[in-house]
Amino acid sequence: MMEVTPEMIVTIGGMSASIITSFAMVKSKLQQVEVELKEAQTRLAQLDTRLDRNDTQTDLVGQRLSVISGMMDPQNRERLHRELERIRTEVEHLRRDVDAHRSEYLKSHNGRHPPVEAFKRD
Repeated sequence: MMEVTPEMIVTIGGMSASIITSFAMVKSKLQQVEVELKEAQTRLAQLDTRLDRNDTQTDLVGQRLSVISGMMDPQNRERLHRELERIRTEVEHLRRDVDAHRSEYLKSHNGRHPPVEAFKRD
């Protein structure tokens, strides 16, 4: 068998100390990496939330733009202008009719209201 010498004990003690120190360093570094990983996951979750909000806003702006572009479509605008012109022409025509009827009414009415025989009360 092999004899245990003081040099061997010192060597084994040095190796043991080296292994224990390495283990402690690895454990400390691993804890630091775990903390950094949790921070990265938190930041990633925040970025996901911001990205979702931006996607929602982008979709909303796209829908609004679609509505506005439909309203501002040249063919649609032309149709609305023609319709408005028709309405204006109709209003002018009706105004002339009302003015003519009013004029006729005022010419035939002298301001007095004599009793009508059929409606006279006794």
